[in-house]
Amino acid sequence: LEFVEFLHENQVSITGDNYVPFYVVYAYLSSSEFAGVVDQRHLCIISSECNIRSCEHWFERFSSKPEIIFIQLPESYVATQWENIRKGVMDAIPSNIDICLIGAGIGSLPVCVDVAAAFSVPAIDAGHILNMMNGREDKSNGPRLYTVRKA
Repeated sequence: LEFVEFLHENQVSITGDNYVPFYVVYAYLSSSEFAGVVDQRHLCIISSECNIRSCEHWFERFSSKPEIIFIQLPESYVATQWENIRKGVMDAIPSNIDICLIGAGIGSLPVCVDVAAAFSVPAIDAGHILNMMNGREDKSNGPRLYTVRKA
């Protein structure tokens, strides 16, 4: 509600000309272009689960081989517990990461902000894409816009 009030007070109208849904980034994260960018780079995944082999296979489809580093988060309450778990998570992240994909539900934003600030790398809320990489689209209740590709 505060955000809507902020927009109203500043006479900002959200229209199709100035707003793109946040999930449009899924189109890029599920593309061969993104796979090419992370090829041979250090990709950090911060989430509650990660099947490294499944993620490697995801990228191999695009002839990409990033080095995947997984940092585990609790399955829930990241949004309310981030300050309590922050130090352990941040200390576990290697200093040589190139990009970080985060899956923490509504708790992703503070994780993204802290990782990006501490490591000067892109830190992207990519929960659904991580579910896809792990072969767990069921956790997202099925496919999402911008992720369905023609065979």
